[in-house]
Amino acid sequence: MDSSNIVLLPISKENEMECISLKPKEDQINLVASNSDSLEHAKKEITSRPYGIYADDNMVGFVLFDNEVYSDGYYWILRFMIDHRFQGNGYGKSAIKQVIEFLKKRNDCREIRVSHVPSNIVANALYKSCGFEETGEFEECGDPILRYRMINT
Repeated sequence: MDSSNIVLLPISKENEMECISLKPKEDQINLVASNSDSLEHAKKEITSRPYGIYADDNMVGFVLFDNEVYSDGYYWILRFMIDHRFQGNGYGKSAIKQVIEFLKKRNDCREIRVSHVPSNIVANALYKSCGFEETGEFEECGDPILRYRMINT
């Protein structure tokens, strides 16, 4: 599978169980929320949208991000994961770039924000490789916040 063939497709009743079956590596379980929890979050947080990350016809990961801007001009990537079987193939980087391109089309998007568990150095490196930078801010739980600034801000 080619990482340049990554597409984001909305999670629906038809692909929901496939999404729920995706799992991180064993040592990453405490670093990301389960996809079933993330889909429940999406149902409650109606301003966010869940997407399957597809390489060719295979769902290789999951991403949940805002569909509406916060009053401060930010959109958030709320959840992100690549299934353990597909990690290390460039799908994560390609998927984050797809989210950036998707949100760049929004006139009100000045910045994309994301946070991660402090010990998740792989996620930190991935986000930085896509152009995110540390904000010096932290979530209430202590998770560092990174941002991607839109060029036209």
